[in-house]
Amino acid sequence: MEATRQYSSIVYTHIPKCGGTSLRKFFAQAAVQSNLDLDNEVFIPGCHGLENDKNLSQLSEEEITSLKSKKLRLMANHSKYGQISKIGISLSRPYHLTVLRHPVARFISHYNFFYYKLGYEGCANMTLDELPEQQCQKLLNTLANLQTSYLSNIHHKKIVGMTNILKIAKYNLLFEFDHVGIVENIDATVRSLNSVNFDWITFPPSLAVHNASSSEKMEVSDTMIQRIQEANWADLDLYELAVLHQTPKACNLSVID
Repeated sequence: MEATRQYSSIVYTHIPKCGGTSLRKFFAQAAVQSNLDLDNEVFIPGCHGLENDKNLSQLSEEEITSLKSKKLRLMANHSKYGQISKIGISLSRPYHLTVLRHPVARFISHYNFFYYKLGYEGCANMTLDELPEQQCQKLLNTLANLQTSYLSNIHHKKIVGMTNILKIAKYNLLFEFDHVGIVENIDATVRSLNSVNFDWITFPPSLAVHNASSSEKMEVSDTMIQRIQEANWADLDLYELAVLHQTPKACNLSVID
């Protein structure tokens, strides 16, 4: 990344259960402190009066048309990489960032919040090890490699194949994102943002933790952890790359082979 490059907008790809609630509020606070037009320049579901379920994929055609008419400078929502351009939203000189999390921790946190606590698929108060085998396998297939999916944004997965999808995700991580952080070292993302030459937005010096999950307290057997690892093989590979290269623009293309 060139130190003198000027960015006129920011796009945060919020992958579920990767510290995004805290980052969204971090960006929302920065927007207020920087006197951005919250109605026309900022799009952060869950903040400034916008409902949590107003991610791009959840908007009506009328809402998308309205969004296109705005002069957006800051977007932070559950949208896969490249989705904004696919639906015709244009941001000037965007700074793209996302944050990954260790796939096993992300998987358990996802299950803990949506299934164990909220009762998705009838799984309320059922630990992963208590699930019937058929349901367990379904969830392993459904929730696996979500981070690779968000960074690649490939719809026809069976045709393309997960090996190729992983290569696309790695390429995007290395060359399309300006910053890819990791939850386990989220302070590095805050430092990175504060080091970029933004002349239109100023960030808080630190990140306050919101929506902290208790998923780490859920007892998960070694056998189940191994199954989660095997199902998330692509995410594990992608995560290792993110850990090694938290300044992706400086990386070599050969690492995606």
